[in-house]
Amino acid sequence: MLVAIGKGIELDVDVTRFNSEVHNHIARTGLRNLLMDAHASATAKNDPEGYVKKSRDLAEKKLASLYAGIVRAQSVGGVAKPTDPVGAVIMRLARMAIQKERASDIAAAPKEQRLALINRLAAEYAQSHDMALRPRAEKIVALENVEAEPLPVKKAGPAAKGKKAA
Repeated sequence: MLVAIGKGIELDVDVTRFNSEVHNHIARTGLRNLLMDAHASATAKNDPEGYVKKSRDLAEKKLASLYAGIVRAQSVGGVAKPTDPVGAVIMRLARMAIQKERASDIAAAPKEQRLALINRLAAEYAQSHDMALRPRAEKIVALENVEAEPLPVKKAGPAAKGKKAA
């Protein structure tokens, strides 16, 4: 497995060489980091009474999405790259669907909370409609990955030269 660790460094890791204790440690650490990232936006500053419950809800939703096979993106070198192109398309389709279906709810939300609301609703929609969205997403990914032949370039004629003098 090729692992990007930053600064342009990639290491080829043979995970089969890890014993069970090391493997479990890596899984615990990785899962802890993913779940911590998922609930980091719920802070006492934004919601003094409900931030712990919101944190738990966000972490549980992240875990549920992982169980469902939804891996969002991994960031390497600052640019996010989808790890699952079909999952990324499913999320794109889910966002479009909820923006149509829940437009009034989204518009009613405070401006600074709209993106989070869209992302939450899209994740819920993607999870509940995965069976319907997946075949379409697979077709889209297949079409996007087809290497099309470049179109022939037309040769430009002489350039137009402004208005003619009368």
